[in-house]
Amino acid sequence: MKSTTYLLVGGGLASAEAIKQIRRLNDSARVTLVADEDHLPYNRPPLSKGYLRGEEQRENILVSPADFYAENAVETVLGVTVQGLDPAQATVSLSNGDSIHYEKLLIATGGSPVRLKVPGADNAGAYYLRSVDDAEAIAAEARDGRQAVIVGAGFIGMEVAASLTQKGVKVTVLEALPRVWPLFADDSLADFVRRYCEERGVTFHTGDAVEAFLGDGRVTSVRTRSGRELPCDFACIGVGIRPRVELAVAGGLKTDNGIVVDERMHTSHPNIYAAGDVVNYPDPVFGKRRRVEHWGHAEHTGQVAGMNMAGEETSYDLLTYVWSDIFDLHVEFAGDEAEHDQSIVRGDMAAGSFTILYLKDGLLRAYFAVNTPAREYPIFQRLIKRKKDLAGSVAELQDPSFSVRSLL
Repeated sequence: MKSTTYLLVGGGLASAEAIKQIRRLNDSARVTLVADEDHLPYNRPPLSKGYLRGEEQRENILVSPADFYAENAVETVLGVTVQGLDPAQATVSLSNGDSIHYEKLLIATGGSPVRLKVPGADNAGAYYLRSVDDAEAIAAEARDGRQAVIVGAGFIGMEVAASLTQKGVKVTVLEALPRVWPLFADDSLADFVRRYCEERGVTFHTGDAVEAFLGDGRVTSVRTRSGRELPCDFACIGVGIRPRVELAVAGGLKTDNGIVVDERMHTSHPNIYAAGDVVNYPDPVFGKRRRVEHWGHAEHTGQVAGMNMAGEETSYDLLTYVWSDIFDLHVEFAGDEAEHDQSIVRGDMAAGSFTILYLKDGLLRAYFAVNTPAREYPIFQRLIKRKKDLAGSVAELQDPSFSVRSLL
């Protein structure tokens, strides 16, 4: 049986960041990374944007250069799945028949795409985008003059729609809910983004869902519940992910919409940690448990887990944020807009440069910025963290010439 001091399961950003912190604090302990993909850890945001469009090479999306792992004596076991976990014996079993004994374990298994259970969903030409291999398969389909149906108008769906359109593909987006970005955008923001994309050639059908993917072994069209038939050469499905908690469940760890962790990324077992999309964590800013699927969150939780695993105690203190690029729109979002009773538009939506501020009881809870100066973002973040009452400053906040720094 192999043995290691630090075992990291999952080949994504969270594991890669944890390794950096472990090596910063301990340059001699054995470190082992096990990943079910054949690739070293890479960043996923480019998969729906620059990498899909062929503007970035694979080596450019790696979290750390390929030689980082050898230079830092990190053993990488790629293309192998961890199938079993025995916390009492501190061992895991692998799909290649090996077992590994560990002193401390990080589970950073991320999420798996939610798969549609409709006829034809498993046919050739129906793709989910989660991995670099998925992105390359979709890119191979994306040729000038072809047609694609995108199922789902969340961040991934909208980014893929824009990238494929830029590659000359005629794109139709199908969304079951009434608007694009349905889980976080209000009507005005959703309408703005939809019109912006329509002006660049994207067609939308909202409030309608997939009934079946048609074609003899390969998708040739999509039939919707309303009776539409949308012809296509291929389809991309992006309707969310589910946290990959199977290993945690097998090991008897506490799970609830993810692996339950504390502020130091400890799971319910003292020698096991978790990080990334898979964790259900206590958010110190909003005072509730959350599970989020953001790049910055994966980076931060990986760092927090790595530091605590190696003996440097630290706690999660991030205000979660996300960004997206759709055509030439750059959007930045931070906070938690789930609970708000007021939204303020700062700037001019018609001009395509504005920030929507989401407030509850006068407190700033989140902001969504579109093509606006980045210098204001840290100020909004501090206002959210400080829980400053802004009820008397609504008129000023609507004026983009007003210095929000004065509110600090």
